[in-house]
Amino acid sequence: RFTPKPLGYLRIDLDEKKDSVFTLDQCPFTFSAPNYFDLEYNNKNKCWINLKYYKHRATIHLTYKQINGNLVNLLEESRNMVYKHTVKADAINEKRYLNDINNTYGTLYDIHGQTASSVQFYITDSVYHFIRGALYFEVNPNQDSLKPIINYLRTDIINIMETVIWEEDNFLTIENTGT
Repeated sequence: RFTPKPLGYLRIDLDEKKDSVFTLDQCPFTFSAPNYFDLEYNNKNKCWINLKYYKHRATIHLTYKQINGNLVNLLEESRNMVYKHTVKADAINEKRYLNDINNTYGTLYDIHGQTASSVQFYITDSVYHFIRGALYFEVNPNQDSLKPIINYLRTDIINIMETVIWEEDNFLTIENTGT
């Protein structure tokens, strides 16, 4: 006798979170993130990095840019990158972030629906530094099966935003040497 198998999803095992401080060569910031991320530098720009979570084929792309009187353009560019997903998004929620102690301000975007990226953000000091980040998976977007991993990594993204510390000494060295 034939009995059909019920539909189901694979069991997802998530790693224990043990934070590490990520200090980046030649970049004017540090942050904390779980140690299950592998750091990968972009060949063209050392301060464009990928935090790879190979186990779940996820990447948090981080792009650092120096502000040169262009903060409004950087904010608009970041917002445009988020709202390109409106074609497939069911909703986009914005949450403001403010930390006067670390001099960091930003926005976290939760993008709901069958989109390529479900969480994006930017963090800045509004004068010198700007970081934009986006979570992507190397799989077809299926919100039902990815939701536990998205929620898990979303907490890591919030942790990154909350722990960014601007390294003014590194920034001044980079600026003065022209590298």
